[in-house]
Amino acid sequence: MQDSDKFILKNISGPFDNDNEGTVKDARGILVQIVDGPQFAHLVYLDLLVQDPPVYRGSHYHEKKVEIYYVITGLLEVHLYDLDTEWAGKIYISRGDKLTLLPRLAHRFTAREYAQIIEASPPPFDQEDVFPFDFERVK
Repeated sequence: MQDSDKFILKNISGPFDNDNEGTVKDARGILVQIVDGPQFAHLVYLDLLVQDPPVYRGSHYHEKKVEIYYVITGLLEVHLYDLDTEWAGKIYISRGDKLTLLPRLAHRFTAREYAQIIEASPPPFDQEDVFPFDFERVK
């Protein structure tokens, strides 16, 4: 049920697809090609722990930045809010999933299982393009 065109979720744990993204497994191990295209300038590794009460990463949006997330391991709950359409939703992402978030889509992550993810973005990080968002107001 996707009612926002500001995110793309696909699992790339299978063979390479038309975007040249996918996974190859052989006797040497596993190779996952997450992005194949223009060089990116921002690359982050995140390690997310399950906590009680839950803690969140994110709770913001960007006016310009496109973010690409790849889940190495674990299960994450992702809350989303489209600032243009006022659509609000929740999705779950897990190992092998690649999630692309477009500008003006507020997002926050919480680990439901210990998770490791990679974030990549074409432009360098710009603190001026991070805008806090209060997800509690859309409940």
